[in-house]
Amino acid sequence: MKNEPITITKNFKVSAAELFKAWTEESALKSWWKPAGRTLTMLENEIEDGGKILYKFGDESQEGQLTIEGEYQSALPEEKLVYSWNWIMDDQALENGNYLLTVEFKDAEDGSQLIVTQENQSEQEGIHPHEEGWEDALSSLKNYLED
Repeated sequence: MKNEPITITKNFKVSAAELFKAWTEESALKSWWKPAGRTLTMLENEIEDGGKILYKFGDESQEGQLTIEGEYQSALPEEKLVYSWNWIMDDQALENGNYLLTVEFKDAEDGSQLIVTQENQSEQEGIHPHEEGWEDALSSLKNYLED
């Protein structure tokens, strides 16, 4: 199976600025983003070229901790973010869990549009997250912003 990039596009009835805040601010992320059923417990997010990203997730019902870390290659607030995205479970990097994300925030008719492109940084098929995971996350984001 060829390891093609995943691109997900979703429209929102909020401005690109509001969408950007929901994508980058800790209080918003805690409300809508729950990968593998876990809740965000800590965020470091230096939105600048070369800035560090660190998400830590935990859940009382799940053993172990999920960490996602990365670094911004390019950061244009409220427009476009390009960053590495490395999954770590229980302090062990997941094989094939190293990605490059490009996230675009665009003004659109009646609101905004989010475009997420995930590229695997490995030769082999990656483990997390898959297209279905992104669809679920963006549906949760839509519910958070529009309900």
